[in-house]
Amino acid sequence: MAGVNFLPWRQYRRRRSVRLWASVFIANLLLTGGAGVLWRASVAIELYGRVLWQQADATLLASLVAAKEPLLARQEAWRKEQVRRQRRQDTLAWRLRLLSLAANLPQNTWLTQLRWQQHQLSLSGLASSVRALAVLEQQLRGIAGFQLQQTGAMERDVQGRWQFHYQLKKEIDDAPER
Repeated sequence: MAGVNFLPWRQYRRRRSVRLWASVFIANLLLTGGAGVLWRASVAIELYGRVLWQQADATLLASLVAAKEPLLARQEAWRKEQVRRQRRQDTLAWRLRLLSLAANLPQNTWLTQLRWQQHQLSLSGLASSVRALAVLEQQLRGIAGFQLQQTGAMERDVQGRWQFHYQLKKEIDDAPER
C-alpha cells in the first residue's frame, strides 16, 4: 500500500488561507485608507469653503467700510442742505413780514433799530407826529405771527420827533431762533 502525501494539499490550503487573509487585510487597509482619504477630502472641502466664506465676508466688510465715508459725506451734505433750506424759508418768512412792515409804515416814520431776542421782536424808531404813531401801532397789530405787547416808552427828542419802542411776541414757530 502506498502512502498518501498530504503535504502538497496542506501547502495549497495554507497558501489559499494566507492569500484569503492577506486579501482581507489588504482590503481592510484599502477601505480604511479610502475612508480616511474621503474624510480628509471632506474636511479640506469644508475648510476651503470656510476660507472662501471668510474672504467673502472680508471683501464685503471692506466694501462697506469704503462706502461708509461717501455715504456719511452725502448724509452730512443732505443735512446741511436741509438746514440751509430751513434757514432760507425762515429768511423768506421774515422778508415778507419786514417788507409788509416797510410798505405799511406811515409817512414820516422810520425805524432805527430792529432786534430779535428770546422770541420777541423789538422795534425802535422815530415819527414826526402822534397820528403816525397810532397808524404804526395799528399796522403792528396786523402783522401775522406776532402779538403786540404793551406799548413801550414814547418821548420827544430835541428836534421835536417822537421816539418809540414796540415789542412783538412770536405766536407761531416760523421765525428763526437766532
